[in-house]
Amino acid sequence: MSAGKSSFINALIGDELLHVANEATTACLTRVEHRKGVQSFRGVCYLDSGAVLATQRDASAELLRDWNSDGRVKRIELKGSFNVAPRPASGLVVYDTPGPNNSQDERHGQLMREAVQQIPFKALCYVLNAGQLGTVDDRACLDLLLNGLADDPTHEIYFVLNKIDLLDPENGEHVGDHVERAHKYLSDAGFHNPIVIPTIADAALYARKALNRSSMTRLQRSKLNRTLDEFSDRKRSLIHVSTAPDAVKRRLFKELDSLEQRSGALASDEKLAEENELKQLIIYSGLRTVEMLIQRQRRLAE
Repeated sequence: MSAGKSSFINALIGDELLHVANEATTACLTRVEHRKGVQSFRGVCYLDSGAVLATQRDASAELLRDWNSDGRVKRIELKGSFNVAPRPASGLVVYDTPGPNNSQDERHGQLMREAVQQIPFKALCYVLNAGQLGTVDDRACLDLLLNGLADDPTHEIYFVLNKIDLLDPENGEHVGDHVERAHKYLSDAGFHNPIVIPTIADAALYARKALNRSSMTRLQRSKLNRTLDEFSDRKRSLIHVSTAPDAVKRRLFKELDSLEQRSGALASDEKLAEENELKQLIIYSGLRTVEMLIQRQRRLAE
């Protein structure tokens, strides 16, 4: 089962650019660059030799699915404007690599190894499925990552514990317990004081789509409304149980406090009240935590 990596990257972008499915879908390296003011994403796919196979001025998830499933394609590059607020500084680049669910294909493991060792990155987000910690594929991927970073241990790694909304608190499955379990699992794997962020990536993506007035399916709207309802009284706890730095948590609580203080004044305006709730969801979904961590790391690296 997929950990939701493509949904997580789509949430960072603010649109459904990468193809999403229940099974693992990433088979080649995809580079996504934020360019302010660009109306659509221009796509290029490359052969193993480095030659251009195809270009597309307005890339779509369907096109990227086809490119990604084409055995001739080794690399995809996309350039366009991230549809999020606040917008990141121009030049931010996000790479999508094959994940552990694809480790049965040696080519996928090699692509990930090359990405870790050859791409000059400032931060790495590793997406985990909250309900499937400790699989053989996942541990093999973590070992590969740890070995690949052995020569430069200063790289920041953020462990995104995704799909926490699938946990059942009434059955004893609490987010805090799963964060602690993930922290121990990663520490035992060799990662020192790992940063674990409980995340609901797909709901954060749908919240951004709703704010952008983008079309959504019935199931997407249902998932968004269900998340708003289920976590309405657990907003702060999701931030609290993460192992992000205290300074980042304080900024998150400050943003959340500001929105909650405005909610009473907006109660009479249904549209503005809904937008306020959606913005709050993005904060407590874990996505805003990751964005703040990335911003912080970019500033430190300058």
